[in-house]
Amino acid sequence: MEQQIIWIIAAIGGATLAGVFWKMQGGFGPMNLRVVGIVLIAILSSLLAVAKTSDFSAAIGILGAIAGYLFGTKTDQK
Repeated sequence: MEQQIIWIIAAIGGATLAGVFWKMQGGFGPMNLRVVGIVLIAILSSLLAVAKTSDFSAAIGILGAIAGYLFGTKTDQK
């Protein structure tokens, strides 16, 4: 059962990543590269959380870092 869940998450993640690539019209700009990176990290952390239940806190930490990146304040350093 655990293997099936891993394959389901991998299939959904692969379809999501394919959809991101399909919607990218302007190539790999800064925003598109960020979206691809966030989707890829989210897929990998989801697989990590399901594959090893002892590493659940690591997956939550990774997802927290993604949330901090998305909703954090932007500082311009010159």
